[in-house]
Amino acid sequence: MGYTHYWNFIIERGQTASLEKSYQRAISDCQRVVKKYYNENGGLSGYTAHCKLGQYAGLQVNGAGADGCEEFIMREHLTENHADFCKTRQNPYDIVIVACLAILKHRLGVAMLVSSDGRPADWESGVELARRVTGLKIKNPIKERQQ
Repeated sequence: MGYTHYWNFIIERGQTASLEKSYQRAISDCQRVVKKYYNENGGLSGYTAHCKLGQYAGLQVNGAGADGCEEFIMREHLTENHADFCKTRQNPYDIVIVACLAILKHRLGVAMLVSSDGRPADWESGVELARRVTGLKIKNPIKERQQ
């Protein structure tokens, strides 16, 4: 198996349009996280790591080469009751995936559930990266869930 993060969107009928703006902000935030990490550390693949910010409407990122595992994808638009997962094996790019999931949870609130094979402490570096890049007071969604 491997170290995996899980998420799903719990959106009530008719709520998708009102949450779309928050989802688009999350995509923009996550694109900035990917670029910041890539510029400082390298080690990422996927179109979001190698293109200008905002060039694509969604997000796709993975670790480069042997440091990769599964791609993390944010679709162009929010979809109702969509569930997904990303196995990272705790490879270096895991910090980026954690940052993006923390941003998504912050932007979408109760409309998103997040869980992980990891403990709250495993998420701290990713959450800190999300805070540093966005300037938002993002909480650790795993810590929040377990308290």
